[in-house]
Amino acid sequence: MTFKLTPIAISLVLSFGLFGCNNDNNNQPTIPTPDTSLPATPIINMAVLKYIDPMIGTAASGHTFPGAVVPRGMVQLSPDTFKGTNTDTESGQNPWHSASGYWDASDYVAGDVLATDLNIYGFSHTHLSGTGATDLGDILVLPYSDIANSENNAFNKATEIASPGYYSVVLNNGNIKAELTTTTRVGIHRYTYEQGADRKIKLDLAHTLAANNGESLQNRVELVDEYTIRGRRVSTGWFQGQDIFFYAQFNQPIAHAMIARDGGDAMNMQMGAVYGSINSPNKQQITYLDFGKGDQPIEMRVALSPVDWDGAQKNLEAETPTYNFANIKANAELAWAKELATVQVKGGSEAEKTNFYTAMYHAMIAPVEYQDVDGRYRDLLGGVRQADGYKNYSVYSTWDTFRAVHPLLTITNPQHATDLANDLIRKSQETGLLPKWEGYGEETGTMIGYPATAIIGDAVVKGLDVDAKDALEAAKKSAYYRPYDFPQIPDHTLQAVMAGQLSYYERDKCVGLPNWNSVSYALEFSYYDWTIAQMAKVAGDDAAYKEFNDRAYWSLNHWDKEAGFFVPVKLNSCEKEFASDTFNPYSSDAYWYTEGNAWQWQWTFMQDIDKLTEVMGGTEGFNTKLNDLFTADTDGGENHQDMTGFIGQYIHGNEPSHHVIYLYNRTNESWKTQEYLDRVYKEFYKPTPDGIIGNEDVGQMSAWYIMSAMGFYQVTPTDPTYTIGRPIFDEVTIKLPTGDFTITADNNSSDNKYVKSVLINGKPLDVFNSFEHSEIKAGGTLHFVMTADKSQAMAARLN
Repeated sequence: MTFKLTPIAISLVLSFGLFGCNNDNNNQPTIPTPDTSLPATPIINMAVLKYIDPMIGTAASGHTFPGAVVPRGMVQLSPDTFKGTNTDTESGQNPWHSASGYWDASDYVAGDVLATDLNIYGFSHTHLSGTGATDLGDILVLPYSDIANSENNAFNKATEIASPGYYSVVLNNGNIKAELTTTTRVGIHRYTYEQGADRKIKLDLAHTLAANNGESLQNRVELVDEYTIRGRRVSTGWFQGQDIFFYAQFNQPIAHAMIARDGGDAMNMQMGAVYGSINSPNKQQITYLDFGKGDQPIEMRVALSPVDWDGAQKNLEAETPTYNFANIKANAELAWAKELATVQVKGGSEAEKTNFYTAMYHAMIAPVEYQDVDGRYRDLLGGVRQADGYKNYSVYSTWDTFRAVHPLLTITNPQHATDLANDLIRKSQETGLLPKWEGYGEETGTMIGYPATAIIGDAVVKGLDVDAKDALEAAKKSAYYRPYDFPQIPDHTLQAVMAGQLSYYERDKCVGLPNWNSVSYALEFSYYDWTIAQMAKVAGDDAAYKEFNDRAYWSLNHWDKEAGFFVPVKLNSCEKEFASDTFNPYSSDAYWYTEGNAWQWQWTFMQDIDKLTEVMGGTEGFNTKLNDLFTADTDGGENHQDMTGFIGQYIHGNEPSHHVIYLYNRTNESWKTQEYLDRVYKEFYKPTPDGIIGNEDVGQMSAWYIMSAMGFYQVTPTDPTYTIGRPIFDEVTIKLPTGDFTITADNNSSDNKYVKSVLINGKPLDVFNSFEHSEIKAGGTLHFVMTADKSQAMAARLN
């Protein structure tokens, strides 16, 4: 149903159209009151929000968080239940699962569900979604009544409520109800205590999600007045040298404030005194605030800033000028409904709609807007800059998200895709190199190659408002091993972003052992070089095109024709390290491959799949290699922890495999694309806490599902071509800036998984069941006819 947001209609929409993840009256969407207003807006379908379940991915290795966040919000206010310390309540648990700060350790497959007396440290304001590494958890807040419960508390799953922009739970010790909501830069807390109980809050600047050597370095805090506290936290870990400021206000006066510093006893805080000077920093500062007994809940607004605490104060005053939890929650819900309105689906099961819209939700959490309301932000070297006509973003997991997150945005939100591509280019101009894995103003250099080139390249070839020459210049700087050109970049960052493997690749046209991830580096360098060549072509730079197009084939020096895989080679010579008949493709040796083995990495030569087909023995050999992949022994070797979601040696739980199923469209068995997609949908995406088969990876696992569920996928980012798959829904409408693009699937059902015929804008598909990005246009259609009969499945045109 669609509702126009007049005051009366808003009340109807919000009371009728929204449901949380648990059936609890306290989670009914906000009903506006005379002092609660929502901004004027076009018609928005609020009912879609019932299909978002933030609990999906919080168990197993999904590593998502259930807390409150708005689209692209700098604040992710969420409970912390697992820090990755391997001590106390976490003893014996894998610290890897602390990535988002929240982990449900239940084994849902075995039926071993942990539901009562679960540990909780409190609620912090920054979290990563779906990563394989841990950081953040800044500015922890824990309400308590008894000092015995000021370190941590416990909760029961039955009291948890998670919905878009809202989270609530009851803390067992003290029976304190915690409610959270957010704006872009402000986290809003509401704590309801038992009648007559002491109302106390711990504000912990020392709290750290610690699995990746996380540590608090410097804390500063000041009790400004009886309603206000502000501070600064500098920490290290995966994000080295992260610096964040906060400004917090309360709806009730602080009756008594104490502070404990660096493990010492708590002492009284003096109004206006700053605790933790630059000359004498405190690594740990924990503030204990006592509001006395009372009948009113304690409401708390905490604004963050990457620049200073004056910026945090301005953010608070601009986004939450008054205490109105209901209004802020309603605005967060509206923000999500507006974002989700870009794609509308009909048909499919309730579970499939939940998978789909929760995937959209996860894909819209990051990159986050990382600047103050006045436009100030810190660049990757720590300098303060002023945004003029643009926004600064952060949390770029480019190795993951270049594959589907950014290509999806070029369709569903081309302006945002443009903004992100230009943001990456601007970061290169400001600091020297394109980001690789950047978070909260700090570059980690995690993963391999220079994957941002695939993001900006895709934007360039699709004709977005991105300057091809600027894009090319930024990409070229990252593609040459020239560390001496960037003295401004700290050594530890430069060594990670401009990895030494690149020097061997340039010198030898391969990456020999004992280089870490050697084969994977070579393959990725070659692909990214191809994306640079495509930018050069658009920019009209013939010399650069020739240079980088040539480099795009160097990784073929790792191809072993007899073994049939890309294999490790010797340093300096590119000679094969192993005899072909002794090579073990099941080995996930980290000196050879990144988070996988030869079975997965043979398909990452995405830049010229015609050439890959040729070296694999032509169409028949290519088809055989695909069949061998999906029927290989799942238990053939020791696996990296990121290797999950097996079908043979296809692993859906990690990104290098995500395009592989679609390669069957280049064979005489194109129906297998639909067959294996149907299996992945049903086995690896479920509306349950363990419903994501691997790390969600900042939207990538979700974006794959969104595109695939709509019926198509982009195999090679920076090649503006899509190939068809197996649509889940009867109809999908994509709201483009100038009109609608509609995807329909006649005779579609759970059993009718094969594509009988398909037309794009009334015309047959191109070679390999493909169509061009330019054909996704206002008034356009992609029309499928489905069947349960494999013999009726359409064959792909192979030439």
